[in-house]
Amino acid sequence: MSILRDERFDEAYRTLREYAMRMARRGYVTAHGGNLSIKSGSTVYITRHASSLEDLKREDVIPIPLHGEHSLSLIASTDTPIHLRIYEETGHLAVIHGHTPYAIVLSFFMDKIKPIDAEGAYVLKEIPVIEGRVGTYELADRVAKALKKHYACVVRGHGTFAAEKFMDVAYQILCMVEHSSHILYNVMLLKGLGYKFIEPKEL
Repeated sequence: MSILRDERFDEAYRTLREYAMRMARRGYVTAHGGNLSIKSGSTVYITRHASSLEDLKREDVIPIPLHGEHSLSLIASTDTPIHLRIYEETGHLAVIHGHTPYAIVLSFFMDKIKPIDAEGAYVLKEIPVIEGRVGTYELADRVAKALKKHYACVVRGHGTFAAEKFMDVAYQILCMVEHSSHILYNVMLLKGLGYKFIEPKEL
């Protein structure tokens, strides 16, 4: 059956387009950054390398096998090895990666981000910061390992990866990481300016 007429492709495209646009509206990607994928059976639908998440086209979604090589792998996202390793090592069915500004800023100063806002502290606990060169299998291994124990991780200087069984949940986690990072950044800024930090007593 033609890819263009495959119902699974159509569903994957609609989902990826919707959440790609949400990421773009929030400023979690710029120009051609960021990527998303969905696993369905033994096929992974992932955004194309250098595609614009602001206006994802059908040809920007690349179906590749979970295992083995495929000619279309050459045009898939540079972060494809990370997505595939996450699916191989976890039970997740959706992966989202954004160039989240505040999480990236904090990654230059921290080895783990510990949210101090109520929701982030309760749900995320902490977000590990991972080192590695983009596009390598070494980085893919580290991200997948981190996502076995945590809801998300941040690759230092590169951005946030979140994975879950459903894209809407993975997206919520991505937003939560950036929201918590934004709050932590501003708290650190105000403390640096000499404002007294008041620890919440009921959290």
